[in-house]
Amino acid sequence: MQISGLTTLGLSEYRGSPIDNAAIPLNSGAVWDWVYGGERTASGEQINEANALQITTVYACVRCISEAGASLPLKVWERTPKGHREAVESNLYYLLMVAPNPEMSAFTWKETTFGGLALTGNAYSEIERNALGLPVALWPLLPQKTTPKRINNRIVYETSDGMTGGTRIIEAENMLHFMLFSFDGLKGISPVGLARQSLGLAKAAEKFGARFFGNGSRPSGLLINKGPKPSESAKKEIRESWNREQGGGNQGSMGFLFGGEWIYQQTGLSPEESQFLATRQFSRAEIAALFRLSPHYVGDTSRLSGSNAEQMNLQFVTDTLRPYLCRFEGEIHRKLMPTVGRNAGRHFVQFDVSERLRGDFKTQQEGFAAGRQWGWFSGNDVLRKMGENPGPPALDVYLVPVNMQNAEMLLKTRTAESAPSDGDDTDGDDVDDGNVAPDDTERQLLGSYAQAYIRLYSDAFRQLLVQEKRDLQAIMASFRPVLTSLTEAVIERGDSSGAGADGLRDVVVADVMKAMAKRSAKWPKTASEELTLYLAGQEFNRAVRRIRTAVEACSV
Repeated sequence: MQISGLTTLGLSEYRGSPIDNAAIPLNSGAVWDWVYGGERTASGEQINEANALQITTVYACVRCISEAGASLPLKVWERTPKGHREAVESNLYYLLMVAPNPEMSAFTWKETTFGGLALTGNAYSEIERNALGLPVALWPLLPQKTTPKRINNRIVYETSDGMTGGTRIIEAENMLHFMLFSFDGLKGISPVGLARQSLGLAKAAEKFGARFFGNGSRPSGLLINKGPKPSESAKKEIRESWNREQGGGNQGSMGFLFGGEWIYQQTGLSPEESQFLATRQFSRAEIAALFRLSPHYVGDTSRLSGSNAEQMNLQFVTDTLRPYLCRFEGEIHRKLMPTVGRNAGRHFVQFDVSERLRGDFKTQQEGFAAGRQWGWFSGNDVLRKMGENPGPPALDVYLVPVNMQNAEMLLKTRTAESAPSDGDDTDGDDVDDGNVAPDDTERQLLGSYAQAYIRLYSDAFRQLLVQEKRDLQAIMASFRPVLTSLTEAVIERGDSSGAGADGLRDVVVADVMKAMAKRSAKWPKTASEELTLYLAGQEFNRAVRRIRTAVEACSV
């Protein structure tokens, strides 16, 4: 059957293993290197990148790394004056997020690349470009059939992947080459090649276990006849009888021998004697360490508990995945991003690891609450990070703890001695200009009240500032609860509690709100968050001074 070749690269290609390629004879060395390959290890097993995947732990490690890396979105970002944004209009965004080529999804491409990198130390993807030199497709190549070379003092890549015979040369600028640790920076070292002896031991242990249980869970041995030597016909009859009774599904049943006195002598080691289970467990942990994975990722949960599971998952991202992700991001930025022209340095790529770094729901919500409270998250920021649609514009406001702002800005206002008690300012405009700094005693008092009440006061002021009406009724609705509590605290501090305390409190609160109503007309209709917090701090200081002045006057 003639299979049509791909023409997107201007070549007639036939992608697949050498066994499927009719142009390569079965007696070719490349075919047998693909199937078996590699020098025999001391255990007698041949190990290469292809048959190493037959070892369960190796397959589990490679699959864990490749699937975890492929599941992370690889996004294209554009740098902006205020940070960065997703560049969804970029042609690379579709290649890296949806489909790098017409034959596979982005997940498949990343999984293939991560898997080849983890197993062989190298991963290759040929870059197909259009007439303008822009990348339009990424085609992964088999690491076993692709190798970098230096020709005429420049690096090129020679590959037979996709060919019906022979090789072709690919320029370095048209090849994404991801590599693990390398001595020369030209080609990564294969982890499987370096750990062939350990992997050979693991494979030999697997075969031993399979043979042991296939032999009815009995170690090998000899049947010895202590009587006269049987004739040839008797030996044949005994052999056929034994095979008939013990062969196939009859293994483990009781067998009978005749024609002499027979004894059984064991020649093989039992699993206990050969430390079979310990060897298997050690091999599993050693192979997991080869791929820098915690043993619980390959099924060994003996050291996993509820208290350390989250930390081990975090360690997987930072210690295992992050080196792979950095290699991806660096090579893509080097080969696919413009380095000259007006778009040079404008875009960059980055894996989104936020999903892998999330803790349990309770811890996650505590982190969001802290970010919201201390001002580095807005309400809409939290919704976006949770994967929800943003809310109304009011949730774009960032909260700032006013009691943590510059003390000079918070307390820069007139002293209590010069503060009027009738609601009018000394200059006649009913506005406290704040030109006189407080003394140490007043600074201490204002600080203690601010710590307890400034946040509530600022929230009430922020709500009032966005209202159309700022009359006395609106001020009473927003400020009465916090002013009542603040006045009670001032009265209690001044030892003025008693039968008349409630009446004094109501009179003082009403006086403060009337003074605020007079000043409200001069407040701006729209204000930045910084100005809003400043005005709230000024109004808070005026309220504290007016309350203290009134309480002290009644206590004399």
